[in-house]
Amino acid sequence: MREIKIEGFTSDTKPDVKPAVCVFGEANTGTTRFGTTLPTNGGMSGWIALDRNSKATVDEHRVKRGLPILINKEPFIGEKAAVEIAMNDDPKKVKAVYAEALKRVIDRLMALHDHKDVENIVIDRCSQLFDYILFSHFGRRNQIESFMRGAPNQDMIDIINALSKKNLCLICKATEIWKDTGEVDAQGKKKQAPSGKWKPDGFNQIDRFVTATIELSSGQKKYDMDPDDAYRAKYKCKLIRCKGNTLLEGQDLTDYGLAGEGITWENLMMVIGQEGE
Repeated sequence: MREIKIEGFTSDTKPDVKPAVCVFGEANTGTTRFGTTLPTNGGMSGWIALDRNSKATVDEHRVKRGLPILINKEPFIGEKAAVEIAMNDDPKKVKAVYAEALKRVIDRLMALHDHKDVENIVIDRCSQLFDYILFSHFGRRNQIESFMRGAPNQDMIDIINALSKKNLCLICKATEIWKDTGEVDAQGKKKQAPSGKWKPDGFNQIDRFVTATIELSSGQKKYDMDPDDAYRAKYKCKLIRCKGNTLLEGQDLTDYGLAGEGITWENLMMVIGQEGE
C-alpha cells in the first residue's frame, strides 16, 4: 500500500482516548458506588465531589476496600458563599461567583488529568458541574431555553474532551422525560405528561461524547433471599447508549453479569468490548 506523508496527518487510526461513561439514576441506586469501581494499576482515582453526599459514600467504599482515592478537600462553593448567592439579586455578582467556582473545578480537573499517577477521573455530580456552567453564563435563572445553551454546551464538551487521556466517569442525577399528550392548553401550548422514563440531568447531549451511558435502578420491595441474590435482584443496570455495540442499547444487563455487586466498571467494559481499558 502506497504511503503518503503530509505534515500533521498519520495512517495510525487507533483511538488515543480512554473510555468515558455517563452513569445516572435516582437516589440510592448505586451511582456513586459505581464510580468507586474504576480499577487502578498502582495509581489512583481522582474525584471531584460536587454532591454533598458524595464523600460519605466514597469514604465508605475506600475504607471497606482499601481504595487509592484522591478527592477535593473543600467544596467549590463554601457555605457562606452559597447563602450569599441565595440572597443576592444581582445577576452579575451571581455569575461571577459561579465563574470563579467553575474555574477552580477545571483547575482541579486538569491537575488530576496531568498527573501521571492518576488513572481515573470521577465527577460526582456532572449535573451540578453543568449547573455551574449555566449559572456562570446566565445567573441562577429557572428557565434557560435550549437555543441559548450553545456556549454552555460547548464548555461541557471541551471539559469532556480535555480529560480524554484518563478513564472518565460522569455521575449524573436522573430527570424524568416528559411526553406530548396530543392536547393543547388554552394558550395553544402542547400539554405534556410524565413518561415514566428517565435521562441524565444537565447536559442533554452527553450521550454523543461518551463511550457508554448507563442507567442504574433499584427495586423497592422486600427480598426474602440470600443477601447476594437480594442485591442482584434489587440493583439493575440498563445500557442506554453505547459506541461500538449498539445492539445492546436499551437492554437490562443482568444476564451479562451487571446486577447487584456485579455492576462495576470492569464488567461494563467487558460487555461493551472495551476490555483492558
